[in-house]
This record gives sequence, C-alpha cells and structure tokens, in this order.
Amino acid sequence: MSWTRRVRVVYQAFFLVLFLWLLARLAAGDPRDLPFAAFFHLDPLAAVGVTGAAGTLPGPLIWGVALIVLTILFGRVFCGWVCPLGTLQHLVSRLLSPRSRRESLRVNRYRRWYALKTYILVALLVGAVAGSLQTGLLDPLSLLARGLASGVWPMLPGGKPVPGGWLAGGLLLAILVASRFIPRLFCRAFCPLGALLGIFARFALFRIRRSGEGCSTCSLCTFACQGADEPLGEHRVAECHVCLNCTDSCKNGVIRYRFLAPAAPAPAQPDLSRRYLLGSGLGALVAAPLLQAAGGGRGVARADLIRPPGALAEPQFLQRCIKCSLCQQACPTGALHPAIGQAGVEGFWTPVLVPRRGWCEFACTRCGEVCPTGAITELTTARKTGYDGAPPVRIGTAFVDWGRCLPWAKSTPCIVCEEMCPTSPKAIWLEEVVEADRHGQPVRLQRPRVDPQLCVGCGICEHRCPVGEMAAIRVSSVGETRDPLNRMVVAASG
Repeated sequence: MSWTRRVRVVYQAFFLVLFLWLLARLAAGDPRDLPFAAFFHLDPLAAVGVTGAAGTLPGPLIWGVALIVLTILFGRVFCGWVCPLGTLQHLVSRLLSPRSRRESLRVNRYRRWYALKTYILVALLVGAVAGSLQTGLLDPLSLLARGLASGVWPMLPGGKPVPGGWLAGGLLLAILVASRFIPRLFCRAFCPLGALLGIFARFALFRIRRSGEGCSTCSLCTFACQGADEPLGEHRVAECHVCLNCTDSCKNGVIRYRFLAPAAPAPAQPDLSRRYLLGSGLGALVAAPLLQAAGGGRGVARADLIRPPGALAEPQFLQRCIKCSLCQQACPTGALHPAIGQAGVEGFWTPVLVPRRGWCEFACTRCGEVCPTGAITELTTARKTGYDGAPPVRIGTAFVDWGRCLPWAKSTPCIVCEEMCPTSPKAIWLEEVVEADRHGQPVRLQRPRVDPQLCVGCGICEHRCPVGEMAAIRVSSVGETRDPLNRMVVAASG
C-alpha cells in the first residue's frame, strides 16, 4: 500500500469514527458541548436546499461554502476522503466483494445511467424552490444518521423499536449490500450531494492527468477506480472521488494528480440528456404541490402532530427540516420519533413527539441545540419554561378522557397525572368528591382537571398514566405556541 493510500485510509477511518462517535454520544445524552451537527453544517446540499425552500440561508450552513471551495481546489475529496457513508460502502466492497469483481474492468466502467444522480439533484432542488424540501431523503449524511438512529441503535441491547425504523435501516442496508456488486453504487448513480459536488469538481484546480507517453494501456488504473471516471480514457473529473487508486496502481507512473493538469477530452456522447433534465425539473414542479396537499396540507392542524418545542410554524418547519434525526437522538426521554403518517407525505421522517413513548422534559432544550438548519429554534431554559416572565413554550394541551380515567369512570383513586405535572402552579388540579360505590359505601376521589392556560403539552401525564393501551389523559397539538390558529375557541353564547 502506497503512502497516499495509507493517508487516505487514515482520513476515512478518522471521519467515519468521528461521525459514529458523535451520533453515539448524542444518543447517550452526552451533556458536553460537542459539535454534533458539524457534518451537516458542512453539507452544501442542505444549504442549497434550505435556501431554495425557505428563501434564506441559516447561519451555520454557511460552512457548506467551505466544502464547495475545497471541491473547486481539489475535486470531490469529500466523497473519497471524508463522507462516512462513502467510507462504509468502500469498506463493504473491500471486505465482501471478491477482488476479481471489485477490480474488474466491466464492473468499474462508466455507465450512462450513472447520470441518474444529476436528474435526482435537479428534481430535489427544483422541488425545494417550489417549497417542498426533500433533499434529506437521499442526502448521504441524513440517510446514514437516520438509518443508524432508527434502524441500528434500536437493535442494540436496551434499544427500543422506532416507527418506520425498518425502512430507514433497510435502505441503508441495501446501499451497503449493493457495494458488494458495484463499488460505491450509491455514490456513482444516486447520491445528489455527489452530483452537486461533481458540478464544482469540473473546475478543480488539482486533477488527474494521464500522459500518453509510456502508457501501456494495462487498465490497472481502471480496475482500482472507485468512481467510474475512467482515468485510462475519457477521464470524467465530475465522477472522480480523488481516491488516487489509479495513481498508485500505475506501474509506469504516467497517471498523476497535479495542479492545473490539462482537462481530458470531452466524452464522445454527452452524459446528460436535456430532455431528461427538463423532465426532472417539470416533474418536481408538479410533485411539489401534490406532496404539500397530501395528508391534508400544511395549513390543516392535526391533533397527533406534536412538534418539538421551538419548532417553527408547519410551513416554515417543512422548508427547513432535512430529516437528519439529530433531534430524535438528542431527546433524553426518547419522545421524538420519525413521522410516518402524522405529517402527510411531505413530512415523512420529520420529528414528532409521541407521549406514550416518552415526554418532553420541562427544562430540556436539546433538540433545538442540535438542529443544523434552524427548523427547531434554539431555546434557553428560561424561555422554554416561561421563567423569563413571558408565557412558556407550548407544544400542545392535555385532555382528560372521562370515560377511561379511573377516578372519573371507575371510582378508583388515582392522582398520577397531577403528581407528574411539572408546571408551577400545576396545570393539572384535583377536584375532591365523595361518591357511593355499588355497595353504597362512600369513596373519596380526586378527579383530575386540566387548566389549559398552564398546560404546556409536555406529555408526561400521558406517558405515566397507568391505564393500559390508550391513556386516560392524552395530549393534542391544540394550543401550541408555534401556530396561533391551532387553539381552543369557545363560541360566545347568544
């Protein structure tokens, strides 16, 4: 192994371990101020997508410009040296694929359908400009984080199943298994971030150069290629992952990575079809309003759509959320889960709070701290709880189901919900009554009632309710701070 390959492997291992370690520490509730969202702040696809959908660039995503500059200088080094999903594919290909297949001319040749990633990129960006942000579905960073959080972590000892986790984990597994047959197939054909970086890589100052003199056309460079850029022939700079396998494998030293190397001749046939590009854009324009309307539309309040505290109003939230799952991993009680049907098709995999699985800790602000795009506003503890003098942040309101509540329906003493209520004064108060049981004996009961002016919708009452299956007290999104129209309205008596 040459020194360049050793250095690249060290970089790949470092960034992969760093990515996994940050996610693991986040899921473990590490309180240290670690850069959990650093990889996502460097993601230009997230930056471009959010800017197109929301019309503004969140401050932290400005770091994505640094990666674009790096790509203009050195080519797609992020893909070959940094991307954790690319490294996992590289590793799977190395371990599971026979060398005869991994380093074969037929497998590593460029195929025109690899241009599919560019059509996907166009569709995603046009859809974002039309108001529907879906880049996170195939963004390699969000895809990997979501697959680990929803599909892998729950399988570990002590893990709990996550709704839709099998789908997120299955997609990640399919991407890795595909690398056994074609090295880094997702990178070559489907990755929209790779396609975006490939656009800037065409202007790279450092690139591969093949000198015709001394080349024996042995094809060793093509055998070892990870990006199907065909260094032996029509070198495609936009496809090159800068793995430098070709320079290491060249026995005659005619392939080198140099500054301002002459551009290779253009391919005999264009890689992209204008008709397909136009079709991708038009298809996205048609699909965007359909996605927004599916499931009731953004403007329709849904009782079970309880967003994290600090979440923007639903239209703005969907224009910024990249479905990275960081907020779900940061939640210390496991209350945040990916939406499967609560937010319609457009909001698939966005975070929702499920009180029966966990609750929103009254003073916790972790979800907003790790959100890389500002879809969830970063709150202070004083602002969230209302200790700063302003009304507290509400994510919903609790309602007592008298037909299931033990003191109300079964004449059975129970005050769990009132004991658990964290607000001061408590939003749940008890009405003391004495009633006769079926034998005529008096029973002293304390029936819970909810003060909607004090309830913040944290969900701990629903989570701790002893009534099995469906709780006797349940939280609805009505009354949430982020939507002034989603509130209880009492009609005036006439």
